[in-house]
Amino acid sequence: MASKKIHKRGLTSFFTLFGFLIMSVTGLVLYIVPAGRIAYWINWEIIGMTKTDWGNIHILSSILFIIAGGFHTYFNWKPLMNYFKDRARKGVKLRRELAISSALSVWIIISAIWPFPPLSYLLDFNEWVKDTWVVQDEYEPPFGHAELLSLKTFTKKMEIDIVEATQELKANGLVFESAEEILQDIGKNNNISPMNIYLLIKKFEPAPEPEKLDTYTSESIEIEFSGTGYGNKTIESICEQLGIDTSLAITRLTLSGIPHNLNQTMKATAETAETKAIEIMKILLIDGYKLE
Repeated sequence: MASKKIHKRGLTSFFTLFGFLIMSVTGLVLYIVPAGRIAYWINWEIIGMTKTDWGNIHILSSILFIIAGGFHTYFNWKPLMNYFKDRARKGVKLRRELAISSALSVWIIISAIWPFPPLSYLLDFNEWVKDTWVVQDEYEPPFGHAELLSLKTFTKKMEIDIVEATQELKANGLVFESAEEILQDIGKNNNISPMNIYLLIKKFEPAPEPEKLDTYTSESIEIEFSGTGYGNKTIESICEQLGIDTSLAITRLTLSGIPHNLNQTMKATAETAETKAIEIMKILLIDGYKLE
């Protein structure tokens, strides 16, 4: 019985199709995933796969699609060229189609680099979806990628006694060999998120001391708070964490003409005032600060 040969064109066509389908699904998932600092802090997953898993699948499926697409073009080069020659022989010009497709492609690239409507709405919606994952202040880590620190380093940074923290975690059934283990690894081994580990020992944190507000400058605030996730915290929570009197915060926001609600996030407050979240932080921390 003669062995059947593999049909190269059919094989590449299926690879191209599957690469496209997988890439499309993973692309949609990555469109809605929370920001990295949130995803790894809360152990975010969809159908048992983390953000890293989905990202890896997307990368590999994209490579598969590119390679398969290259072979597909190679195997169908002659039919493709014959098609264009036939269209040209019949007097059908494709200059308009080429111009339109090229213009649309350039438009998409420019819109991604310098966002402007209507495609910028897709990017804005992407940011909005990412923010919706933060349903409580605890979903924001105390600092970026805190889960990558060892328990010992994390507790030291948060001014938590390591002995009390270790005893509390073990009393709650968590198993780990030493405080040198990474917070994320302890979480994986015990089926608990780094966020929930922190919540178990958060009670050992010292009460925040009132901030020395006169020591802040516009530049120092940008250095200390930019990219820390404070924008997703409520004004009240920020005041509590930084030791700012809420009546003082209300006074400063009012004098600056900022519509405010202590239970509203700093980012939402900034959007209402048509400014940036870091500018709201400056108003809270600098006496007499004026929006730029």
